[in-house]
Amino acid sequence: MGRTLLPMAMWIALCGSPTILAAAPPSSLPSGPSFRMETEIYQDKANEPATRHKILFDSGVIYDLQEQGGHVQTVFDPARQRVILLDTQTQVQAEVSTQLLIDVTAQLAVAARQQKKTESFGLDAVVHADDDRYSIAFGSCQYETTTQTVSRPELAKAYHELTVWAARLNVLRRLGAPPFARMTLGEKLAADGRLPLDLTLTIDQGGKQHHYRAHHLVLEKLSELDRQAIETVGAQLASYRKIAIEDFPSEP
Repeated sequence: MGRTLLPMAMWIALCGSPTILAAAPPSSLPSGPSFRMETEIYQDKANEPATRHKILFDSGVIYDLQEQGGHVQTVFDPARQRVILLDTQTQVQAEVSTQLLIDVTAQLAVAARQQKKTESFGLDAVVHADDDRYSIAFGSCQYETTTQTVSRPELAKAYHELTVWAARLNVLRRLGAPPFARMTLGEKLAADGRLPLDLTLTIDQGGKQHHYRAHHLVLEKLSELDRQAIETVGAQLASYRKIAIEDFPSEP
């Protein structure tokens, strides 16, 4: 959630420059539940969302469509071992293998432990639960969330899979807070069959706090308009020019 930037020098020091790997052949056909998640992200005390996403889950493929605050669409296709970024403004696309995302995240974890930054990177952070409220803290960051139940536990599992791949993608692109605590929080929510409702990330920077709140609305099936949106992404995949991930436009 959000686009809080970890200083570039820290990413480079801890991660180095990752090598782009070729995607392996798909191991299985996509499978999973089909539903929609709408997410609005608010910064600090703003009454209007800074960004709005419509996230479509369709049989194991996840389409993260940015409807406000940006022009990047992301297709997470773990069964085919790939993640594809599309920029609707410049009409370009870039593909990375899921194995690369796993590798760079593991590399970050190893480097953080070697440099004794385990606590500040949230590697051993622990989730605290109180009824429907969950929290996890590390370094200068804290996640707190209220939760919602769903009728099918596989929806919570599918959403957690999205958060893991999105966190790993942010590591590759050097965006956001360190991913490990958020992944741990998501794992606990999925195990309890819950989804976040209002998730807040608080970052203390030199005594000044910044808050990023994400509100989540779940609809447990796809509409005809959702199906049309997926078809539009298919057309973009067929027509957008392919570029390397390092050449993909930076987000604001």
